Amino acid sequence: MSWNSAHGAAMIAAAQAHEAFSCPVSDYIDVFGALRQAGVEVMGQELGGLLGLYVAAADGGPAALVNTGLEEVSMRHTAAHELGHHRLGHGTSVDHQEQSSGRWGEGWPQHEKEAEAFAAWFLMPRPAARTALARCGLTRPESPLDVYRMARWLGTPYATTVRHLVRLKMIDRSTEAVWLKHSPGSLKTELAHGLPLGPRAHVHVLTAAAHDATLHVAAGDCLLLDIPSTRYDRLPAGLCTTPQDMAGQMPLADLPAPPEQDRTVWVSEDLATDTTVTATAGSTETFRVRLRRTPRRKGSDEFWT
Repeated sequence: MSWNSAHGAAMIAAAQAHEAFSCPVSDYIDVFGALRQAGVEVMGQELGGLLGLYVAAADGGPAALVNTGLEEVSMRHTAAHELGHHRLGHGTSVDHQEQSSGRWGEGWPQHEKEAEAFAAWFLMPRPAARTALARCGLTRPESPLDVYRMARWLGTPYATTVRHLVRLKMIDRSTEAVWLKHSPGSLKTELAHGLPLGPRAHVHVLTAAAHDATLHVAAGDCLLLDIPSTRYDRLPAGLCTTPQDMAGQMPLADLPAPPEQDRTVWVSEDLATDTTVTATAGSTETFRVRLRRTPRRKGSDEFWT
């Protein structure tokens, strides 16, 4: 099966799943909630080189096992991939970090291509991609940094987002090839003006277009306020103006100063599940965003959603 055929089948299956689970297709997709509604039991533990596992009904499922050693966006993509196996009627499948020894996607069997395409269409339907662009203050992605910022609103891996933008006809194949050469690590370092970040931390650039939106964040993430003449108000518990200890990467005293201290904050372990942060210009509140902290996905017996 070609990738075009896989995407054709997966796009329809993803749209049907959105409808079946009442997913808001113009916003961040709750894939774990969808799995729960689908009756798929989800568990998680560290799996080394495995991404996940789907167990079909014929083998005692439906169930999915997700590698909790992955970062959140990779776990979300893996979960969507396993949901794809379920919705497309596939048998039990073990998903490895290296599906083939060659180039990405080369030599994949039909069911893996379909599940991978399903994951992209399920997490990134066209309306959600447009919303992500709008919250970045953009109409089209013009650079790898734009895609990285979009992916933060979508909760998706950078490379997967770049590839899917071709399917959404927002970029062409030649642009895809160039942008895939950029690593998420280099992009987030550029956005954070060189400040060191934890390996799983992300940078979220907040523009005026994100007013009243909900942003999913994790401990260690950096929030950069990019609204002229605006500063964060009194910070709620769980947000701080200095980065968390980066596991000995660099002493805090040696860190470069953020370009504007009162417009750069970090998420700590103390952030409540749902928190609102506001910013003002002078004495007038002009911006607010709701922060939803991603759950701690720990334990080998249960997978908390």
